[in-house]
Amino acid sequence: QEIEVQMDVTKLRGYGIAGSDVEASWSPVFKAKLKKASQKVIMKHLNFKQKFQVLYWFAKEKKRSAALNLSDIRAKGMKNEVFIKQQLEYLSLFSTLKIVVGVDSALKIMYAVMDATAAEALLLSLPEIEEIRKLGEPYEVFRDYFAVLPESAIKAGCHQGVISDLKQNSCQFDIHYCVWFELAKKMNVSEACIPNCYADDLAYPKYFESLGIKYTRSGTLAKGSTCCDLRFEKMEGVSNTR
Repeated sequence: QEIEVQMDVTKLRGYGIAGSDVEASWSPVFKAKLKKASQKVIMKHLNFKQKFQVLYWFAKEKKRSAALNLSDIRAKGMKNEVFIKQQLEYLSLFSTLKIVVGVDSALKIMYAVMDATAAEALLLSLPEIEEIRKLGEPYEVFRDYFAVLPESAIKAGCHQGVISDLKQNSCQFDIHYCVWFELAKKMNVSEACIPNCYADDLAYPKYFESLGIKYTRSGTLAKGSTCCDLRFEKMEGVSNTR
């Protein structure tokens, strides 16, 4: 029976696939939708002069990003050029906003972008809630699903970390290397990774709560912690089977 459940878990969306590879696999239609929504939010925060400045500096920052030496990041296993291109475009945009409106306003704008887009995007990398429930007790299913994440993330050059706590009712993933943060540092805008972390905290709590799982994180690399500590705990007295 245990083997049968494990086989079912492997069929869940995103099983054994690093987050970077999931992002790169988004359809062109969905990417265009995200881009349109993001541009709409950004333009609302800029005056007439700033909009032209953004166009000018974005072209220059994209050119700068294309010249970055990413050999050490690729040596870690990151070979997904689609993902790299997507992230460098985001970082070029953040760097542009930082130049035009300053870092505080750039962060505010990107928080607003995440408010408008993050939940839908991040949930595409996770299994559908009903599919998890079909397999049994949601926390137990998620724990089996989650257990392969460190190996797949390392192989993809996405994250390096360990599951430091894998118990009956809790598990934790401590991330010590994050390619999103490393790319941001390459562009000299390490703070650009903070909205990415903010996006996680927008989407994950509600998703996991619906499965009777509490999601928490006390720190991130982007904010100066030694690791990003993603913790998942089964909520007592909550039944989330079908």
